[in-house]
Amino acid sequence: MAAGCGGPRGVRGAGCYRVSGASCHDVGGILMDVVAHIHAGQSTETPWRFQLDEMAWRDLVEGLKHDSLPFVGLWCDGVAVHALFMPHGTQPLAASLMLEGGRYPALSPARAVSSLYERMIFDLYGAEAMWATDVRPLVDHDVWAETMPLAAAPGGAGSNKTMLTFQPSEAMQAAGGVTAGSGPASGGRESPLHIALALDGDVIRYAETVTGYAHRGMAQRLKTCRVEDANRLSGRYVAGACAAHQAAFCQAVEAACGESMGPEVSLLRVVVLELERASTHLFTLAGIARQAGAVLVASRCMWFREKLLTEAAPIIGSRLMMDHCVPGGVNLRTAAAMGELCSKLAELGEEIYPNLVTLWQSYPGLSSRLVGLGVVESALLEQVGLDGPVARAGGGDCDYRRDMRAYDGLWRFTSGRHDGTVEDRAIILLEEVGESLRMLNTVGPKLGLSAGGRIDLYYEDGEGIGMAEGPWGAVLYWVRLKDGRVEHAFVRDPAYSSLLALEAVLPGQNVADLGLIRASLGVTASALDG
Repeated sequence: MAAGCGGPRGVRGAGCYRVSGASCHDVGGILMDVVAHIHAGQSTETPWRFQLDEMAWRDLVEGLKHDSLPFVGLWCDGVAVHALFMPHGTQPLAASLMLEGGRYPALSPARAVSSLYERMIFDLYGAEAMWATDVRPLVDHDVWAETMPLAAAPGGAGSNKTMLTFQPSEAMQAAGGVTAGSGPASGGRESPLHIALALDGDVIRYAETVTGYAHRGMAQRLKTCRVEDANRLSGRYVAGACAAHQAAFCQAVEAACGESMGPEVSLLRVVVLELERASTHLFTLAGIARQAGAVLVASRCMWFREKLLTEAAPIIGSRLMMDHCVPGGVNLRTAAAMGELCSKLAELGEEIYPNLVTLWQSYPGLSSRLVGLGVVESALLEQVGLDGPVARAGGGDCDYRRDMRAYDGLWRFTSGRHDGTVEDRAIILLEEVGESLRMLNTVGPKLGLSAGGRIDLYYEDGEGIGMAEGPWGAVLYWVRLKDGRVEHAFVRDPAYSSLLALEAVLPGQNVADLGLIRASLGVTASALDG
């Protein structure tokens, strides 16, 4: 059965396609730039989004095979599909295509990571991606109360009353089929993500993941939701990036309303974001050290994290970083004391951080346990659209903080070894903890001129994009407001790219190293499943 044809969803191999550095291509004998091609579409009420017809969309897909235009995500609103790109910094550009017969030409032949979005769209809306590289279910494993729950006419209840059935791809079958696995039924403490493995002794020959165990119906819950309730949901999208998700959501709402925050509110959000980054990185480093057998290093990471959160909680209002970014401003217990808090956190950093770095670098056997593991090469970064510290540890020059006005005079690129191994990623995380504390020290004297607070927003109908650099990379929200509510929302989290990176780097690794590699890539089940 050809991809895109009617009938049951088949099993197909997910291919990888490297994006070249070319800036133009030839479609039908006409030299065409992809950005110009999108701009040639029909204008919409949103200045950066353009409507294409099916033939223009097909030309777009063909052009993307030879163009390096950064791809952000693909989503559906039940009527049309939308593809979002980021040509320059944080400047968005979107192409939309009305669904005809519940189908649309797939983007996955040109952007590998879009395969996951296409599978999610089918599971939720029943909209089929023609010529897709993978048409297996992503989160609907035939156990829901109804299939295609967001479609105009949802399907009947799933018939599977037993354990989920894994559908291996053709590539997995060619590697010898599934011989082992790691996941929610294997007795470990890892998050609910099943990794099916084809092993040759203790060496992984091939790996594929099964998601959906943590699906909470976020797309449905965000639909026609009150703005305040949607903001609360965004803060619970993924643990460890609560502030990043809420900051991005708030910026999207504010952009849709035509509002922008003042400098002090923006800096207060920076404080919460950077404290979250340091806290999440220390938690990750503790997990890596623990799995590597460096229990003392792990305990020092968690002790340092505890000291930071204990100092911050009375001022910010909680030990968690959620619900402090709100549409129109911030929600802090004692905003006027945030400058003093930044100074105290920086002092803790000066006292504890250098010794932690020394301990990490000198602890017997830690470096040798991590060196050479899970190499993420630059070509893979391009294939899966990976950013954040994983990409920076592999030589990628990507950090959206450089393009955010709130970080003017604060941000500087964190450099380190760029071989893309677990060790390199751990060093980058450790360096970024120090950089976050340095930023807080710089921000402190700039706070206290006002109490921050919040402005009232008038929720006019419109669309907006918001972005924040989370602990694992760019978090982006597209929000459409209508009648004072969130009509639709799309969430981009780095987890999709991290998942493809995990599947790509595991072949050739020892199965005993799976946990270390997974922890260093920031693969998060809740962000994957939505």
